[in-house]
Amino acid sequence: MHPSYRIALSLAAILLLAGALPASAVTTARPYAESATGCLQKGDKPDSYKLVSKDGKTWEVWSKTVSLAGHVGHMVTLTGDVTKSDMSGMKDTSMSKMGDSSKMSGMSMSSGTMNVSSMTMVSATCS
Repeated sequence: MHPSYRIALSLAAILLLAGALPASAVTTARPYAESATGCLQKGDKPDSYKLVSKDGKTWEVWSKTVSLAGHVGHMVTLTGDVTKSDMSGMKDTSMSKMGDSSKMSGMSMSSGTMNVSSMTMVSATCS
């Protein structure tokens, strides 16, 4: 075989492999299914809702298939696709040395956004 054919064949093989590898190696960040139990509350914006769990985690929740409005103030278990917030898992320690922890009550870090696919009512109250 002529040396220039070998080089051309080698280059063609490398290009073919280089094109095939990224297609199989690339993964796309996708939401994942998760369930969370907490108090369903009205969100900060119109027609928005949030779920606040007993441990302080908060999810922004929405759904095109499940009616959430009638369950505001109820303890519910929501299941759906969750997209994690960039700040999930971070702790706010900026006021930890201020002495009055009551100022921090009600504040929580977002655990992400949930597109709700199903809901189960746990209790008619959030207590």
